[in-house]
Order: sequence, then structure tokens, then C-alpha cells
Amino acid sequence: MPILPLGIPPEKYFYNRKDELKRLKNHLNALNEDIAEQILMTGYRGVGKTSLLKKLINEVPENILVSYVDISRIYGIQKGELTEELILSELLSSMNEAIGKKRIKFTEKVHGKLNQILNGLKLKEYDFREAGTLLGISIPDVKDNYLKLSQFVMQLPQRVVESSKGEIKGFLIVMDEFQLIGELKKPSAFFWMIRSYTQEQSNVSYIFTGSISRTSEIIDMINGPNGAFGGRMIQFNIEPFTREETRGYLTEKVPEITFTDDGFERFYECTRGIPSYINTFCNTLSSGDVYTAGKVKETFFKKMDQITVMWIKIWGTLTPKEKEIVVSLVENGPQTWSSLLESVNFSRASLAKYLDILKNKGIIGLNTEKNYIVDDLLLSNWLKTKREMDGYYPQ
Repeated sequence: MPILPLGIPPEKYFYNRKDELKRLKNHLNALNEDIAEQILMTGYRGVGKTSLLKKLINEVPENILVSYVDISRIYGIQKGELTEELILSELLSSMNEAIGKKRIKFTEKVHGKLNQILNGLKLKEYDFREAGTLLGISIPDVKDNYLKLSQFVMQLPQRVVESSKGEIKGFLIVMDEFQLIGELKKPSAFFWMIRSYTQEQSNVSYIFTGSISRTSEIIDMINGPNGAFGGRMIQFNIEPFTREETRGYLTEKVPEITFTDDGFERFYECTRGIPSYINTFCNTLSSGDVYTAGKVKETFFKKMDQITVMWIKIWGTLTPKEKEIVVSLVENGPQTWSSLLESVNFSRASLAKYLDILKNKGIIGLNTEKNYIVDDLLLSNWLKTKREMDGYYPQ
């Protein structure tokens, strides 16, 4: 039987999401009318946000340039030491790549100059006082001058559109896993910096997307009433598959797997319609068996390490203090700030720090009663099962 992909799936595994894709395309089409709309897209980890974005990028019209930046990649490479300069450098590199792919009159000149700037950034030597301007933008002229670098990077996409004389109608900038921007020392200031440029640009659209709860504080920071975009962003959540969608996905992608009605219900309860969980669970099943509710439950607990492979990797990246908070929530259930403070015995400042980090990573959130919870039941169930089987929580 076929093996379903565990990471970002190839396009042939893309399923459904027609309404979401159509909606995104409609917003981007506004660039042809010199209207730039800013989009905030959220959803559970593994629900298919990045897959949807990749599909969108592949179908964007030729007259729109696309720059894609994965904040989690920068965060991982830098071992959690994220800075504004690193994000801007990655953004500039992605813009340069997008510009280099287009055969427009100024491509060679702009592409060459941007390569020079990027090489300087890598070496921490970008003193370009003799370079003058590029597309009418002053090139950074002072070493480690964040202000000049941000001005250059943020002005570039609109100037590219204007200089193309109609060949390019818009620039789309995608910031995936944007919630990790919350790890900056002043994340709110970074969002306000972006906002200050977007309100002056009619051909540059941003899509911020992240594995984050809709109740997360960073949502308020970027698009709340007092946030940088002040509720002006178009915001929508990518939902898990419904039961019907999950059944259709299984029928199309792995028709060899047979479920009884109660077996399918148990499978749906275990995966909650999240595509990455569906894929990892399916990869533990056999085509020659009939899966009843009991057999699905048995397989789930027997193969849990394979099914939760995504969370096992993430768990291994957490610090001892971060793990202690998660374990407390698993053992004691939803907790208020005060009860959590007592259970982990941290200082108030330390608890605030690590709660912010865990929220930014999409691991914990707030329920309707404003109590802290583990935001994913699969992670919670995996930890409980490992505790029952091994006598201790994973290190």
C-alpha cells in the first residue's frame, strides 16, 4: 500500500481546501487593481497551512512575484537566537531569488547588486557608501545599521513593481510560522515596522501564517484592536478535515485500508481530522486487516511513537523548564496563572517568560475560561501514555 508523506506533502497529495485556495487567490487578485490586502492565517500544527501556501504559490499568476520566508528555519539554524536582522536578511534573499527568476529589463542589474549586499550581510560587512541607490532606494551604508537595512528591505518590493513598468503587478510576501517572531526582544515593534510600510504600499501583500491558537497573545499583538494592524488584516483559521472530508481523503489516497463504521469513528477521534496525524496513523495500518474501534485503539497505543513523530521531535527541543510547565498541565489539567505558578515553583518572571515561549511555539494556549492548557490532545495523550508505560515522562 502507498506510504503517505509525513512532512509537507507533494502537490499530488493535496486534498480539498478548494474554498480556502479560492479565497486566497481572490485576495491576491486585488493586487492587479493596486489594492494590497494583508492576511493572517492560523491553524493547528499539521493541519496543512504550509501545504496550502505551497499550492497557492505554485498557482500565483506570472505578474506577481512571491517571496517565502520560513521563520522556524531561521529559528532552528540560529538555535533560538532570533533577531530582526536575521529575518530581514532572509527576506531580502528570498526577494532576490524571486526577482532573479523574472526576465524583466532591470533583473540582471538588481539581482547582481542584491547578491553583493547579501554577501556583505553574511560577512557582517555591508559598507556600501559608494553604491548609491537601487531602484531609488538608498543602499545600507553603515555596518550593522538596522534602521537603514529595514528601510531598504521594506521599500524594495514596491519599488520593484513600480520599476517594472506594468510587467509586475504585485509582490506577495509569505511569513510562515510567524508566531516565532514573538521570540524577538521587541516583537511588537517589528510588527509595527512592517505595518508602517504596508500602509504606504498598494502592490505588496503579506500573508502571516502560524501554528498557533486563535487566543494567543501574539494574535492581539499583530491584529488585535491595539495591535500593529489594528484588526485590518483579513484573518481566517484553517480547520481540520470534517468526518466527511477525512473519509473522502482516505478513500482517495489509501483505499486499501478498511474500517468498520465504529472503527472510522475511533480513527477520527484519534486524529481529529488533522492531515499530518491522519498520514502518520495510516502509515502504521495494514491493507489486509479490518479496523474496528477496538483494533484502532490498540494500534494507536501500540504505535503511538510513530504516530506522534512530529511531537517527539518538538519535545526534544524544549528546555527542562518548558517541559516542566507542559507536564504540570498534563498532570493537573487546565490551570490558572496562580495555580500554575504554585505547581512549577518558578519565579513570576520565569513563568511569564516560558509561558510566552510555549505559546509562541503553539504548544500551550488558553481555553474559554482563560485557563492554560496543552493545545494539542495528541501531545498530551503521548506524554500520559509514556508515563504509564515507562514510569516517567520522556526526557
